[in-house]
Amino acid sequence: MMAVLSNIPPSLREALENPPEPGNRNVWLFTVAKRARRFASEKKVKALLLKVAAQWTDRDFTPEIDRAVARAFSGGTSSVSSASVRLPWPEYNPAAWTRRLNTPIPFPEKPLDITTEAVIDRLFPGNPLICAAQDTRSSITQEREAWRGKEAALQFIVANPMTAATGFNQSGKLSHRCHDNATKRRRYLVIEFDRGEITQQAAILTSLATKQTPLLLVVWSGSKSLHGWFDVRQLSEYQKHRFFRHAVFLGADPTLWDPSKLVRMPGGRRDNGHTQHIFYFDPQ
Repeated sequence: MMAVLSNIPPSLREALENPPEPGNRNVWLFTVAKRARRFASEKKVKALLLKVAAQWTDRDFTPEIDRAVARAFSGGTSSVSSASVRLPWPEYNPAAWTRRLNTPIPFPEKPLDITTEAVIDRLFPGNPLICAAQDTRSSITQEREAWRGKEAALQFIVANPMTAATGFNQSGKLSHRCHDNATKRRRYLVIEFDRGEITQQAAILTSLATKQTPLLLVVWSGSKSLHGWFDVRQLSEYQKHRFFRHAVFLGADPTLWDPSKLVRMPGGRRDNGHTQHIFYFDPQ
């Protein structure tokens, strides 16, 4: 595979050797194509990406590759800010996970007696644009007040205010949820560990909390994981990435770095009927 390109820098080689998980592939394709155009022709870059994508068996990525390469070589820009694309993520380290556990945090027997509406008011003060959805195919971005009274019936929300009601997605189509209208400067990062017991997840989330990255909110997914919301407004973009990178090293879901990613609505309702309970909330 590497024979297609010669004299490539270590960072690009590392990205090619660590292709992304589902959910990050379109951004990855454009980013790699843009980097690789300095070392090879458009034809060679396309051939390289096709070889990588041949490992992805869920569908044919040829149309996405064609668009990514065309945009890269035409001087087009990705709608994702430079802080949003960092490749690759570290591998999960089980030993680091175990070291962080120490004494597992007792999990509350009952969720907090607080409404979804009240939590959203504290997380999104004023009347910013919020993207929320009943399912992954029905995202809508509108002002906060337009969601009032409906929040608890929803399953998903984007964790940061949107910059516009719509934007253009990677296919060039207008969308309510895409990198083009997602935040470029995060207020919050959501960390989720889809492994271990609930008490272990709570312990790891607690261990990540500092004065610069306070843990504001813990939401049960309605299934088997916790979503921890961290306030990262005190961090630079580099520090935000470093914080999230460390969480991935501990086993966190790397796809939640995506600024347009849907996460569980605090206190919302999952498609299996379970309430996504709020077990911790400290906006101070």
